[in-house]
Amino acid sequence: MLLLVLSQILGSCHTSRKTAATKPPQPRFINQVSIAPHNKAAVTHNAIDHKKYPKAAGATASTGGNSTHIAAGAAPAVAAHEPANTPVAIRKKYAEILGVKPKEINNYPLYQFIEKWYGTNYRLGGQDNTGIDCSGFAQKLYSDVFGIDLSRTSGEQFSDCLCVKPSAAHEGDLVFFHIHSKRITHVGVYLTNDFFVHSSTTGGVMISSLNEEYWHKYFAGCGRVPRG
Repeated sequence: MLLLVLSQILGSCHTSRKTAATKPPQPRFINQVSIAPHNKAAVTHNAIDHKKYPKAAGATASTGGNSTHIAAGAAPAVAAHEPANTPVAIRKKYAEILGVKPKEINNYPLYQFIEKWYGTNYRLGGQDNTGIDCSGFAQKLYSDVFGIDLSRTSGEQFSDCLCVKPSAAHEGDLVFFHIHSKRITHVGVYLTNDFFVHSSTTGGVMISSLNEEYWHKYFAGCGRVPRG
């Protein structure tokens, strides 16, 4: 009888250890479509040509993982006689960064918002111009530009989205990353031509590309926020 009781206890402990070691399920979108990796035939280390855009006075270069980014103020400058915040100037500036024609930059409120926040420091839990984290930035952008209330964390934002193939991503879709984790740890807002704007821990608010090695490696999926 004693041996029977001991075997039951040991068996129970073994089962308990197995249960504790069970891996958490992979995150999914609300329509139950599994995460798909970003499949690009050619991945480049640097999507932005930094030699073409020299640093402005007071700007510093920033490196995140294996990926180099333009730091605050290092975006292409507009002509001295042209105000920097006009639709024409902003269209020219971001068309050059994103590698598209100026006529494709037609959402002025979005790029005006990016211009206002570009280079703002990253701060975990931050939600203002003294420092903002990735999900806070996405939340603020959606509120100010699209009039939509997003959940606060990147994981919650991921859960609220509908799955979108990266090849079908539209301006304003969210792009998610699981950096050194199986869980969603980073979010950005898709712009065009595989570029997205986000608040990076190493450089604050900036524009990066899904084709950069670092972001390609940790890309988790692209989601669309239901509207209406």
